[in-house]
Formats: sequence, structure tokens, C-alpha cells
Amino acid sequence: MTAGGAGDQFGPGQQWPGQPGQGQPPYGPPPPPYGPPPPHYGPPPPGHYWGPGYGQPGPYAPYGRRTNSLAVAALCCGIGQCVAGPLAGIAAIILGPMALSQIRQSGEDGRGMAIAGLILGVAGLILSVILLVVFLAIVHHVTSQFPPAPG
Repeated sequence: MTAGGAGDQFGPGQQWPGQPGQGQPPYGPPPPPYGPPPPHYGPPPPGHYWGPGYGQPGPYAPYGRRTNSLAVAALCCGIGQCVAGPLAGIAAIILGPMALSQIRQSGEDGRGMAIAGLILGVAGLILSVILLVVFLAIVHHVTSQFPPAPG
């Protein structure tokens, strides 16, 4: 026997239960009955499972394209005009087409965010103008109903 290796329970030529060749699918060895196997220092023994959780990292996620920062800013300004007012909507209207232009040239992600920011900016600006006209109409109506007292 060696110094506590995971394969010490089996003699030479024996396989872990569940190894290929015994009529079972090749899913790797089960853990020993008394906890996880000791850490591996060096290559695993032949026929040993080598993968995530056993000393080798899993597959890395593929690199994606970057998201255009102006598109993110346009969307934030389009949403933020609910709090900051129509000035943020104007910024969204300016940043949206700039982001779309950069996205066409660079191939970055964020086209949907740029379009959404532009639409929200235009909708917010139109709503602000409508509210301003309604407010001015109400003020004009109220002041025409009650003329100022002669002084």
C-alpha cells in the first residue's frame, strides 16, 4: 500500500466499479466510501476520471462581444428621465444614434439598448411637450375665467 492513495482499495489490474469494460457507462469512479478522495499531485492514475472537481478546471465560457458603452448610457438616460426630467431624454436622443453608428462600425453588441434608449428619449420628450402644453392651457383657462381685479 502507498501513502493513502485513492486506488489502494483495489489490487493491480482491478478497476473502480462503474468503469468501462464492466457493462456500465463510462461516468468515472464513485467517491470512496469515507469521504472525497485525497487531492491529486501530478497526473491521475490510468483510467481515473479527470475533469471539473478533480484537479482540472471545467471549460471556460467563450468570449462574447463587448457591449457598446454609449448604448448603455442611452438606455440609462432614457429610463432615467422619469427621475431626472426631459434633459435626460435629450441626452438619450443624442446618445442613441451615436451608439448605433459606433455599433455599425465596430460590430459591438448593444443595438437593442441603443434603439430602446432612443425610443424612450423621444417618447419622454413628446410626453413632456404634451404635458407642458396641457399645463399652459390650464393656466390660460384659469386666468381667463377670473380676470384680475381692477386696481
